[in-house]
Amino acid sequence: MRIVSNSFTTILFVVAFIIGIDSCANRGLGPTGGPKDLTPPKVLKVNPPDKTTNFDGKRIEVLFNKIVQLDDPLDKIVVSPPQTQMPAAVSTGRRVVVTFNDSLQKNTTYTIDFNGAIKDYREGNILRNFSTSFSTGSTIDSMQVSGIVLDAQTLNPVQGVLTGVYANLSDSAFTHFPMLRIGKTEKDGHFSIMGMKPGSYRVYALKDMDGDYKFSQPAEGIAFDEKVIHTSSKMDIRNDTIRKDSVTIDTIMHVSYVHYMPDTLTLLYFKENFSRQRLFKSERPEADKLVLYFTAPTDTLPHLNPLGFRWKSAPLIQKSVTTDTLTYWITDTLAAKADTLHFVLHYAKSDSIGKLEPATDTLQLHWHGFGLEKKQKSKKEKNKAPVIKIATFDTNITQVMDMDEPIRIDFQIPVMTVDTGKIHLYQKIDSLWKPVRFAFHKDDDVGMHFSITYDYQPDESYKLLIDSAALRDFHGLWTTKYMKAYKIRALEEYSSLIIHLTHPLQHVVYELLDGNDKVLRTLKASPDNNTTFKYVMPGTYYLRMFIDSNDNGKWDTGDFARKIEPERVYYFPGKIVLRVNWDIEQDWDPTALPLNKQKPKELIKEDKSSTSPQSGGM
Repeated sequence: MRIVSNSFTTILFVVAFIIGIDSCANRGLGPTGGPKDLTPPKVLKVNPPDKTTNFDGKRIEVLFNKIVQLDDPLDKIVVSPPQTQMPAAVSTGRRVVVTFNDSLQKNTTYTIDFNGAIKDYREGNILRNFSTSFSTGSTIDSMQVSGIVLDAQTLNPVQGVLTGVYANLSDSAFTHFPMLRIGKTEKDGHFSIMGMKPGSYRVYALKDMDGDYKFSQPAEGIAFDEKVIHTSSKMDIRNDTIRKDSVTIDTIMHVSYVHYMPDTLTLLYFKENFSRQRLFKSERPEADKLVLYFTAPTDTLPHLNPLGFRWKSAPLIQKSVTTDTLTYWITDTLAAKADTLHFVLHYAKSDSIGKLEPATDTLQLHWHGFGLEKKQKSKKEKNKAPVIKIATFDTNITQVMDMDEPIRIDFQIPVMTVDTGKIHLYQKIDSLWKPVRFAFHKDDDVGMHFSITYDYQPDESYKLLIDSAALRDFHGLWTTKYMKAYKIRALEEYSSLIIHLTHPLQHVVYELLDGNDKVLRTLKASPDNNTTFKYVMPGTYYLRMFIDSNDNGKWDTGDFARKIEPERVYYFPGKIVLRVNWDIEQDWDPTALPLNKQKPKELIKEDKSSTSPQSGGM
């Protein structure tokens, strides 16, 4: 018996030892557990309960079914009406507590919209569309309006900007008084403004940079609608879908609810053309070149007056594309030889409120290259042959050119003399180069950019010849001989896009876009509403139009003071595939879909530029 007992004990020991080893070996795997928790926190209790009246407390407490955390509560949580002193929000375990630091107004409905700021601690599942309200009086105001904020030029949804209403319908309310009730846009641009009294309102959007809940700085982004809205509600029915899993539908329920309107507002967000104007830098990078840098584009040229000398010949003035940089090319050779030049600059400068006022600056511009040039020259070997300097330029000529592509000739400094008689264009006909008549264009004010245009024939060869001494630059240098042959692409390699505008609009300008929403070509619509993009390479494209109200050929932003809305933009709601040697015809009614349904999803970009810690949250 004892032997059997000892044997049994030994067996138990061995089995336990093996199990222990196996247990140790599997510790790295961790618990397998069940499926990942994908459900957001569930509200169990709100104290005081939602829609409480005659509230006189200082804090709101929400209890959840799991441990929660707050994500950027200062920016996301919105309390309406807006507070002078922001409430404090904290999470502890399964509770979120909001404490008011500001005095509550009498007989007022308050709404706390958590706006996606609450998520569970373990998996980060976000609780969306959760808000609670209370009233300091005996009644609750329950009207609400909703909609979407889109970037006026790109129709991308705008995230994190305030939306608000005014019962004061005067135009000046937006710039003089805080918003009456507020909301904030979510990631998809949607917003809701709750707790409103029945009535008529104007609605706005605002990137509130200074936290005063009104349009008080020209640099703040805004959206406004000239139309007055009227609140209303009705009982309605919606379908709620209950799923067994992500694929299988279990039940579709018909649920009655209060439908608040309007709920399809569209606000087009923009920034006015404003930046504070001042001179922030001046330099003399070369002896005969001065550059002035301003903080904003300038419509009128400043006056640069010499101090202590007079110009023998006026300088050439070159504007940058953005017109915020001015380059002065000194044609007065005596002035260019001076080490230091003094000037008095008269220009328009923004004051503290952004108004342009006359200003005067004294400039002292040095050029330190004279001594360096002499030193470098003295080091050269005396018997070394002199280097012949020539004027240099670049062209865009490649082996194959497009039908409508001009030849571009670009210099780094202005050209003073052009002899077009020494510029020739030839076409190859029956193996012989025969001259053709072409157009030569000066494309800027100072003569640094030129172009050559010609009515090319497809699949033909051409040659550009520029004789020696055809052009002389600002430094007195002449160009040397240049010759380049190229071929025009065959028509069979192209595609064409013909747009039939089925809902006629005035002042239409089309923009052909690539897959990154980048403008490739711009074309004004034809009077007959049938417009053709010719000579387009095969590929996938997108299409946008804008209403060029002032006919300046470019999209323009809005101006609130002048009640000018940004020029309206429409997207064709899909991609357009162009094939080799095909003419693709496309009908388009730009009003067929609401603006927020037009832009193809693959082009939509998340707009984080409007999100700011001071954009009016808590």
